[in-house]
Amino acid sequence: MSSCISGLCAGLLALVAVDGRSQPLPPSLPPHDFSYSVYVDMARAHVEQQGERDLLQRLIARDPQGLLIRFPPGSEARVSVHLKSGVLRYAADDRDEVHLPDKREWRRDNPRIVLSVRPVELALDF
Repeated sequence: MSSCISGLCAGLLALVAVDGRSQPLPPSLPPHDFSYSVYVDMARAHVEQQGERDLLQRLIARDPQGLLIRFPPGSEARVSVHLKSGVLRYAADDRDEVHLPDKREWRRDNPRIVLSVRPVELALDF
């Protein structure tokens, strides 16, 4: 977690429940700018929590496919992922969500993620 910006990972990891659901972000967290390692740490915590479940639950559990970012309704939010090769931009869909994929390159490079609007929720995307 040392690669997290201003200790953000510790706060975001608390949002991941065993079943993959998340809770609203506390107002004290300023997640307008964080690193992709937030997702990596959330996914790792999910896998560790799955290890505590019984065998049947582990067999049917799905692996996270990426990071889900939910924004306030009607916010027209944008997300910029700052990669070494350039900036990728995403726009929120009609449900005010952005789905960032789980990519090996992103895990390796740990790009900075910049949000135009404060999200109401960060969760693992299944």
